[in-house]
Amino acid sequence: MAEKMAIMTFVRDVTEQTRTRELLLQSEKMMSVGGLAAGMAHEINNPLAGMVQNAQVAANRMTPGLPANDKAAREAGTDMETIFAYIQKRGIPGLVDNILTAGKTAAEIVDNMLSFARKTVQEKQPCDLAAVVDKTLSLANNDFVLKDQYDFKHIRIHKRVEPGIKNARCEESKIQQVLLNLFKNAAQAMGENRDPGRPPEIVIRIFQHGPMSCLAMKDNGPGMEEEVRKRVFEPFFTTKATKSGTGLGLSVSYFIITEDHGGKMEVRSVLGQGTEFIICLPCE
Repeated sequence: MAEKMAIMTFVRDVTEQTRTRELLLQSEKMMSVGGLAAGMAHEINNPLAGMVQNAQVAANRMTPGLPANDKAAREAGTDMETIFAYIQKRGIPGLVDNILTAGKTAAEIVDNMLSFARKTVQEKQPCDLAAVVDKTLSLANNDFVLKDQYDFKHIRIHKRVEPGIKNARCEESKIQQVLLNLFKNAAQAMGENRDPGRPPEIVIRIFQHGPMSCLAMKDNGPGMEEEVRKRVFEPFFTTKATKSGTGLGLSVSYFIITEDHGGKMEVRSVLGQGTEFIICLPCE
């Protein structure tokens, strides 16, 4: 009679370990990039400021009606009206405006890069996360209406606040900055992949998790592939078109939560099933 062989199988859930390792690697990566970003930002700042300042001076010197301009035009054998008519026909004022707009955009990017290296010294205050969400939603309705491919007011918002929530200790303005960025990203993602039978919606859940007050924000957008999900907090990583994003919004948000506030931030997403961001902040 043949002997029977027994095989024992052990199964261990390593989901939490994998997530923790991923967050640690992300934190180390962001710290190293922070120093590099700060150095780059300082090097860029001076020539950028000079470019913007000179563009402003050029615009001023093309403006008719200013005594210094009128005098210089007469000495050149003409008048400012003639000069202004020429530059208008050649579209020069629009070109100067484009330089100023590009300069301001670059300045915002530089400021975001410097955020990587900044350590906040402002005292944290007790914050009601539910109230902060309400204020931020009000800003989102005003700031992001009729931009490109979405209208924020058309998004259904569902908010659920679980009982026993403690106040988080934070800088409210910075948390609003993070939430605004998340709302904008969610709105754009849902706007780019519209399904007539699936109205865009965001579900917000505020809950207590041990010593931390947490906020989970889930959209019903297209979701992400796993490789994209793992990289969303990397500086300059973006899946948007070249002119639609710099890839710094989520990186800065991650730094604000983890470095400035000692909290946690993670993302969960399944392709075709939406994306969820979870933020946890130390309680008061």
